[in-house]
Amino acid sequence: MEEKLTDGEPRGAATAVRSSRRAPGPRLPQVREVLLMLLPPVAMVAALSLHEALPNIYPDDYVPVTYAPFLVICLAAYGACFVVACFVPRFRKRFGHYSGLLTVAFLVLEVLDIATLKTGYLRLPFMPSPDKVFYSVTSNVPELLNDFYSSMLLLFTGIVIGAVTGMVSGVLIGWSRICNYWFAPFMKIIGPVPSAAWLPVVMVVFPTSHAASVFLIALAVWFPLTLMVSSSIRSTDKRLIESARVLGASEPYVMFHVAIPAALPSVFTGMFMGLSSSFGALIVAEMLGVKAGLGWYITWASSWAEFAKVYSTVAIFIVIFFTLIELLFKVRDHVMKWQEGTVRW
Repeated sequence: MEEKLTDGEPRGAATAVRSSRRAPGPRLPQVREVLLMLLPPVAMVAALSLHEALPNIYPDDYVPVTYAPFLVICLAAYGACFVVACFVPRFRKRFGHYSGLLTVAFLVLEVLDIATLKTGYLRLPFMPSPDKVFYSVTSNVPELLNDFYSSMLLLFTGIVIGAVTGMVSGVLIGWSRICNYWFAPFMKIIGPVPSAAWLPVVMVVFPTSHAASVFLIALAVWFPLTLMVSSSIRSTDKRLIESARVLGASEPYVMFHVAIPAALPSVFTGMFMGLSSSFGALIVAEMLGVKAGLGWYITWASSWAEFAKVYSTVAIFIVIFFTLIELLFKVRDHVMKWQEGTVRW
């Protein structure tokens, strides 16, 4: 018989009420976490103070335009993220993880500002100041957007074609002995050849420069993905395959429900390697006579010694590649939840 309290309520109900009243809210950041998250804004304020305090020496009569506003915008954006991080523990953990990198990045940026604009230790045109690099972006926004669109259209077309063909050829080479006999030597012959070496060939074989460019990017994705998928399927635990066959599974069922799921880690590793190669192939592909693209823009700017534009475009490439890799990791974590707790790259 359930024990009663003095107010007539069951003991279990009263305990639940007290537990709900004691339920903790969002955990506030500890002192160590706050100090860690304050490092980047301290670096930003130090960089802004040094930039405003030190005189501009090189080149003569140069007036900075963008560097100080850039630091102010970064400081404001970081302040907003800091407020969110104080009340969202999951975001705070990730936010604090990158605080050290952000601190070093802003300190290095200010060192470059001092070495170029403030002292002239690094000379033009090869080493422009951070202000010149940022100004090359803000003053060419329409052109950069057009080049960005052209490059991304070309890049994603090649990546999709390379990923689809890489998965198909990887599964066939890894699963079928006949396909492995006929296609594996072909893969080993053309796959390791750098994209630049194919330029004279693709210019003759393909009818348009766009088709040739897509082929170079697709090839850069196809080879590592095919290699990783085929190797992983051939390395599938034979006990799993034999168990499925004993239970009456057909060959297509075993391939799609045993071999391919076992190869998923290698699929994402191959995609990671393919994305890395695709950016190099994109630069090479945009040398084939295209009239727009970030790779074309780098080539054009370097030919005119506009190294500020070169550095700013390289920075855009870095942001794009970082974003794509992060998206790939997110997809991998969602698809491979069953691997939670294992060591990952």
